Amino acid sequence: MKRKLLLLTLFVASLSACNMKTYTRDDAPMLFEALDTRPNGYKGSIGTDALFEITGTKASPTLLCRSVKVASNEGNSNRQYCKIKGGEWR
Repeated sequence: MKRKLLLLTLFVASLSACNMKTYTRDDAPMLFEALDTRPNGYKGSIGTDALFEITGTKASPTLLCRSVKVASNEGNSNRQYCKIKGGEWR
C-alpha cells in the first residue's frame, strides 16, 4: 500500500513539473509588463503558447508577490512571482 502511494505521489509530482515552464522577461514581455503595472484580474497572452491571468497580490514591507494562473496546451498551473523593491520578478 505504501509503495502504491509513493508511486502515485511521484507520478503526480512529475506531471506537475511538466507544466512548470519558466518564463523570463525576454520570452514573456507581456506577462512581466502586466506584473509591473496591471491590476488583479488582468488577462493576457504569453506569445502563442499560453494565456495568463493575474489572480492576486500580496505585499510586505520587503517583498511584493503576485499570483498568476497560466493556461497552455500542456495544462493549467498556478505560479507566484515575487520581487524585492527595485528587483526583478522571480
